[in-house]
Amino acid sequence: MSAKDPIDLRQDRREWLKTSATVLGASLLPMPPLTAEASQAATTSLSHPAKTSEAKSNARFFSPAQHALVEELSETIIPADSHSGGAKAAKVADYIDQVLRESFDDNQKALWREGLRLIDVMSQHYHGKSFVNATPEDRIALLTVLSDHVQMTDLPEVRFFVELKRMTVTGYYTSKIGIHDELEYKGNRILKEYVGCDDQGPASS
Repeated sequence: MSAKDPIDLRQDRREWLKTSATVLGASLLPMPPLTAEASQAATTSLSHPAKTSEAKSNARFFSPAQHALVEELSETIIPADSHSGGAKAAKVADYIDQVLRESFDDNQKALWREGLRLIDVMSQHYHGKSFVNATPEDRIALLTVLSDHVQMTDLPEVRFFVELKRMTVTGYYTSKIGIHDELEYKGNRILKEYVGCDDQGPASS
């Protein structure tokens, strides 16, 4: 991914909308126009899941493709390391799915559906492949673009990124892996004795 300096994000976004009426604000950096084939590949699996998949996952908020995308997004934000598992092991995507499934906020639900679509369109646009199929470096680069412009909350992709980070952190640090492995919380302990401070004698003047 290459960037121009300085970047007029809103002007670039207006140009992007002119070149592709099927993509809503998918570009934050100046890039060549997205081909029709790439746009279709980016939106088909997320916006139009197969009927068989819908029937199997009608109890969930995310389609299987969306769930896989949320897993990779959250893992990019909180990856596994030698100390503890990451967001995927902590089942953060399942947590987010449950929150959205039980939510009465239609605006929040719409933001997630549109945000996931925009993430995949951006990935197709910048890297020629979906976010799930992108390399770890390409995933980080894409999220860095959003992070660098996090103040531009009038853009839906930026609002989605803020919400994604918030729910990823909440889901991870309320999970067993986040609490016990990452934070090493030991729980309440009964002390056999209360050891006070050592008496150092009267303070010298």
